[in-house]
Order: sequence, then C-alpha cells, then structure tokens
Amino acid sequence: MEKEELDLLTRIYQDANVGMLAIDKILKKTQDENMKKLFQKQYNLYEKVADKCDLFALNENQEVKENGFLKKMRQATMLYFSLWTDSSARHLVELMITGTVMGIVDTIKAEKDLKTNNEDINNMVAEFRKIQEDFYEKLKKQLSKV
Repeated sequence: MEKEELDLLTRIYQDANVGMLAIDKILKKTQDENMKKLFQKQYNLYEKVADKCDLFALNENQEVKENGFLKKMRQATMLYFSLWTDSSARHLVELMITGTVMGIVDTIKAEKDLKTNNEDINNMVAEFRKIQEDFYEKLKKQLSKV
C-alpha cells in the first residue's frame, strides 16, 4: 500500500472517530427520542466507516493511526464547555451541523490532497462523504423543528 493510500485511510478513520466522539457526548445530553435515534444512526454509520478503514489497512499489513491525545482532549474540552453552557435541542443540532460540515470539508480536502488510484479506498471516501452529506440534510430539517 502506498503512503498516500494509508494517509487517506487514516484521515477518514480519524474523522469518523472524531465524529463518534462528538456524537457520544451529544447523545448524553439529548432528551428528544427522534434526535437520539438520528444521532445514534449517524454514530453507527461512522463506526462502520472507521471499521472498514481499519480492516482494509490490516488486510494490507498496515495500521491506521488513532487521533492524538491532545486532539481528543481539545475536542472533548470544547464540546464539554459548549454543552455545559447550552444543552438545548437547538444547540445540540447546531453542534451536529457544525461538526458535520467540518467533516465534509475535511473529506473533500482529503480527496484532493491524497489522490489515489485505489478504487476501494476511493469508494470508502466517497461513501463517507455521502453519509456526511445525507446527515447534514437531515440535520437541517431537524433544526427547523426545534
């Protein structure tokens, strides 16, 4: 496996894990059952993407790297503070929209920065981007309800 391929897998793996970390924290503050189901479904989809990246790398005798400790702590601290100051349904959806848009942007940048001819990896990246874009559309609808 080429370096760019592993770097792209790692980037998608890490982005999915960042999303899972955020969703996990937000789920704990979510009271609305419909929102919980939506957020949990997204968590599960991100988990599948991360697992696919990990398995693909392992099958190539490679390993995707976890997010660094400082990055995880920074995100957790920012989320904790944001949720501490406002845990309204509207704010939770706003946080999810912001995170999802950041994920979409990062996925687009990864696609451009780490081009590969590996069709399997490109399909995983495209799948992850579609998952995020679909979730963004659902979140916009949810925002109009809260």
